[in-house]
This record gives sequence, structure tokens and C-alpha cells, in this order.
Amino acid sequence: MRPFFNKGQQASFSLPGALSDTSRILCIDCGDLSELLFHAPLLTTIRRRFPGSKIDFLVPEKHAPLVVPSGLARQCMVYKESQLNPWRPAFGTLLRKLGQGNYDTAIVMSFNPQPRLELAALASGASLRLGPSHKDAWPGVNFELRPGASADAYLGDRLDMAAPFLGFDPRELQKRWPLTADKQRQMAQQVHYHKPNPDMKLIGVDPGTGKTGQGFAIENLQFLVRQLSSQLVCKVMPLGPPGDDRLQRFEETLSEVPVGLGRDTILEMVLLLAQCDLFVSGNTDFFHFAVALDVPTVGLFSKDEPASWTPRGRERARVIKVTRGEKVDIETLMEAVDSVT
Repeated sequence: MRPFFNKGQQASFSLPGALSDTSRILCIDCGDLSELLFHAPLLTTIRRRFPGSKIDFLVPEKHAPLVVPSGLARQCMVYKESQLNPWRPAFGTLLRKLGQGNYDTAIVMSFNPQPRLELAALASGASLRLGPSHKDAWPGVNFELRPGASADAYLGDRLDMAAPFLGFDPRELQKRWPLTADKQRQMAQQVHYHKPNPDMKLIGVDPGTGKTGQGFAIENLQFLVRQLSSQLVCKVMPLGPPGDDRLQRFEETLSEVPVGLGRDTILEMVLLLAQCDLFVSGNTDFFHFAVALDVPTVGLFSKDEPASWTPRGRERARVIKVTRGEKVDIETLMEAVDSVT
């Protein structure tokens, strides 16, 4: 497979100045929704600063409905996990296709080692290959994202450290996921139709398993929803990845879920999330989307969650540390709700 990789290894780049209006950029999605979100600020900044640049995405099928309408991608190529097996012809076919894209920059959108996707970045021929730092990163990655002294800093801010090397002020990186104005307006109209009383709050709840594999007990979430409903005039909307088993089981326990609001795709879920007056969740992908969208958010994190998953400097986000199996008392919950709203 050596011929696939020679072009990338032989190319050179200089920083800053590697990005321009003529750049051809390949963004490789590792399949983790939060890591896709955390790289979006850099991509939106590139799109804004260099509108002539061409940005292509290589994404798993489940993320295509979110990426395609974002306005970031010129072209969106979809891959299946089976195509990433180096011993199958499909892997060589994928590498050959990427090598024909004449890319000068490739971004592996992950903070964790992704050996096969890093090989894809190398095979693209891009001279600048940004990606996760680990002992086997070279030659697939030659611009490594290292946590450095700030290993406990929020992962959603890690790209801020790379911004100056690419010629950007970190303050340019807008954390919000790009949602088109027309789709937001349509969803706002649908929410208003189902919730005409402006004093009634729309509260999103994600019962899904968190980033470290821990999930808040469904029974405890039921208790929490009853607590909120006793304090606020509200409707509760289960939100999370479509088809998630825990999401379906949690929804079955609720009596008044607004009907008629589309939640069939991940894009519709995110659009609904953006309309929420409050969002409550464990350390899930949708928690981090809510933080990025500046939705008032309360996180229910276990006490052993790594500090790098906790947002800092966000006035509308608050994390409550709980012991597994513990119920959150109403005073602590409402104090957190008041602080973010």
C-alpha cells in the first residue's frame, strides 16, 4: 500500500499561511458526535475567513443528515465501517478516491488515536494533516493536537490552542454548531404551534449513556422530571440520537410528550434542542451540543467524570456531580436551573 502514502509524506507546509482562499480541505469524521462538534468552530472560521476554500467531508452515514445542511461541506462522502478494514479491497478504493481530491489540508476530527483514518489523511496527499497526538501519529498526522499543561481543560476549547498556528485569533472560533436560519425558523414555528403559551417551558432531557459509558438511571430521571414539573409549567421533550434504546424507554414513561414534532433525524433533534428553554442530561453528546448552542443546560455528571468533559466559562451551563444511583434533591436541582436561566 506504500504508493498510497508517498505523496503525503513528501509534501511540505508552513505555518501560519497553510490555509488560503484556494485551499482544498478534507475533514474526516471519526464517528464521535461530540468530536465532530468540537472541530466545527475551526471549520466555520475557515469558511468565514476563506470563502473560496473547498471543504469536503468523509463521514459515517449517521452524521450525514447533520453535516450536509450545515453549509460547511462542498461535498460529503459517506463511509461504512467495513470500508476501513485495511485487508479489504474497499479500503484501497477509498484511499484511491481520496488521493484524487488534490487536498492540501486534512483534519482527522478526533482527540483519540484513529490509525485507519489517519492513514486516510495521509493517502489524501495533504501536506498539512491535523489530528490527535499519540506515539504512532506520524506519519499520518504531522500537526498534533496535544493537551499540554491544560489536560483538564474542556475538550470543546482544545482547538483554541491550535488557532494561532493556523493564523486565527482563538476568539474567532464560534462554538455554536451551524444551523441554517430557515430550518431554525421552521422548527420555532412548529414548537410554537404545539406550545402556544409563552410561559410554558420546553425542557429537553437526554437519558442516553454518557461519554464515559455511564448512564443516569431511568427511574431517577422519572423522579427528576416529576420534580421539575412540580416547580415549572413545562412540557418535557426526550432528545438524543434517533433510535437510541434508552431514549425510547424513557419516552414511554412520560405522559405528555408533544406530538407532531419531527425527531426522525439527528438534524431534527438538534433543531429541537436549540428551541429548548432548558436542557437536562448526563455527559452525553447532546449535553455538549446544548452548551455549544447556548441553551440553558444542567448536566448530571458522576463524580468520577474526567474534568476535560466539564465546560468552563459558560454562564448558561452548570454541572451537578452525583453518586451513581443517587437522586438529585429538588433544592440542588432548582438552584442549578435558576443559575443557568
